[in-house]
Amino acid sequence: MRYLFIFVFLITSAIALAATPSYQEAGMAVFENPGDVSNSIYYIALIFGFTAFILLISKWRNLLKSLLYFLVFISIYYVLIPFLSFYGIIVAALLTIMLVLKPNWIVIDISALLLAAGVASIFGISLKPLPAIVLLSILAIYDAISVYKTKHMLSLANSITDLKIPMLFIIPTEGFNIENAKDKAAYMGVGDVVIPNILIVSAQHFSNSPALYFIKYPALFSLIGSIIGLIALIYLIEKKSGGHAGLPFLNAGAIVGYIIGCIIG
Repeated sequence: MRYLFIFVFLITSAIALAATPSYQEAGMAVFENPGDVSNSIYYIALIFGFTAFILLISKWRNLLKSLLYFLVFISIYYVLIPFLSFYGIIVAALLTIMLVLKPNWIVIDISALLLAAGVASIFGISLKPLPAIVLLSILAIYDAISVYKTKHMLSLANSITDLKIPMLFIIPTEGFNIENAKDKAAYMGVGDVVIPNILIVSAQHFSNSPALYFIKYPALFSLIGSIIGLIALIYLIEKKSGGHAGLPFLNAGAIVGYIIGCIIG
């Protein structure tokens, strides 16, 4: 069942890569100088700050839910702007209303897919490969520490799961009930999909290497490396239950794959 996350990752990568020209044309790059390594530090600081803030207000569930629903609405609308212009607000509103009134795993996964692909594409065109590699390396270390040492990422994941918002991909088992987060299901954080895809999109956007059909070699091998890392992660989870850090596996695969792709290309 967990191996279906490979399909989720591939779909996200395909959408992110396909959306890149539209985001570039719309001028949606986050940083003016995509080659500046300090951009990665700003991104990491934002993640640290957001995580700390969520953990701080997690005791006030209604406030937390309202804030996260608002952020989901704004994010989906922003992601859809290049494709639907102002009308993206209608799709964003409909998805947010469905999440609030009648959440189910399909709505959550569709919303998470839109967010993951859009964010990966936007930051992929905002960071050249070197800053992206710095970002992936630091976040892989942070993920490992926050899961195995401080364990605050596990607390955050539990809070997010209970809130039923698109910060996790869900693959349900038979009899799964979204109203009971303790039911058996497989979960994967949206960040585990977004972060390695930033390098994949960056490699596609900034590389001058030859392409195999539509995808350039550094991006292709970065994608292959990410999938290998994801398979290794799933194998570990099936052998040893409990929460595991995904980014060390996926990011390492993405970085190694990118290097191989640059050598070959």
